[in-house]
Amino acid sequence: MSREELIRSFGPEVTEAVTQPIDIPLLTTREGWDLEASRRLVPPDLADCAPKGTEVGPRDPRLMYHGEMLPVITPALRGGLLDARRQLRKNRFRKLGRSTDMIIDGDRGTGKTTLLVQIGRGFQGLIEQDLGPDPNRIPVVFITVPPERESNLHWSLPFAEFLGLNHTINPDDRTRRTADMTEPVAHVMKQARTRLVLVDGINRIQDSEIRAAFDYFEALQDRTNVTFIFCGTGAREIVHEARYDKRRKSLPDVVKGKTYFSDLPVLWAGVIPYGDDWHSVVQGFDEDLSLYDHKPGSLLKLSRYLHQRTGGYIASLNDLICQAAQETIETAAETGTEAITRKLLDDIRIGRGDSR
Repeated sequence: MSREELIRSFGPEVTEAVTQPIDIPLLTTREGWDLEASRRLVPPDLADCAPKGTEVGPRDPRLMYHGEMLPVITPALRGGLLDARRQLRKNRFRKLGRSTDMIIDGDRGTGKTTLLVQIGRGFQGLIEQDLGPDPNRIPVVFITVPPERESNLHWSLPFAEFLGLNHTINPDDRTRRTADMTEPVAHVMKQARTRLVLVDGINRIQDSEIRAAFDYFEALQDRTNVTFIFCGTGAREIVHEARYDKRRKSLPDVVKGKTYFSDLPVLWAGVIPYGDDWHSVVQGFDEDLSLYDHKPGSLLKLSRYLHQRTGGYIASLNDLICQAAQETIETAAETGTEAITRKLLDDIRIGRGDSR
């Protein structure tokens, strides 16, 4: 399966190539999510850009593009998208019982949220290709764990915010008291035929809050038949504790004498070791650069250096390459060269115990 099929599996009637907006709407709103799900980020055509050596402004299309670039296929992204596609295809036609949820786990900076978002984009694209565009359909809901998590009211608010439901009891009251929106949320999700809920930042749930949170998720799932994907560092342990805590002794986690740690599919995002997979990732960045003096393969020649600098973390690699690309674009009028070099990379600071 090609990168095009994995990341941009949408028909021309669904997607459009757009420039990254300056004021980016949040993914936790329907407007922001639909923009992310429908847009197709493409490298700017150099023929349509300011000539080489021309001073660029802060909204130059190539500066904006290199602030994000395209998702590069990592081993975690490739495997996770395929696993999720299979599970969601099965869940879509399931009638009895709850749909099988999924978990995305891994260290910080390994691309977990990217995987979560790409799964959602792919699923929404599949639904729209199959059933056709429908402004009343909301196939995917994306939320992050709220700062307050003590009650159903708190958990209902991120869903209400995404769906655009007014949860203020008295709009003129400066205290802006809010109401428990669980019933309206469940009603709208059923009417809008929502089938997938993406929950990012599940690691923020404290131990004392786990049971209440997942009771809420299960109750909402019973009402709407959605699939949940929980994402965050340590998500596997959090979800397992919610499903098999000490108060549920009737549900042992030992089957046929073998202990298991998760009965749900776990999509792992990890550090990329130096080798073929790393070279493939670097090559992806190399091919996506939109620089006047970039020579294909030049970034790949720095593959070992890039691994030493980043430790194999995709987030650190993305930071390093994006900053270097933007810097060379912005300074090309002075330097006369628009390309990423070892010298330029040495001057860029990143985290992860930068090994310069």
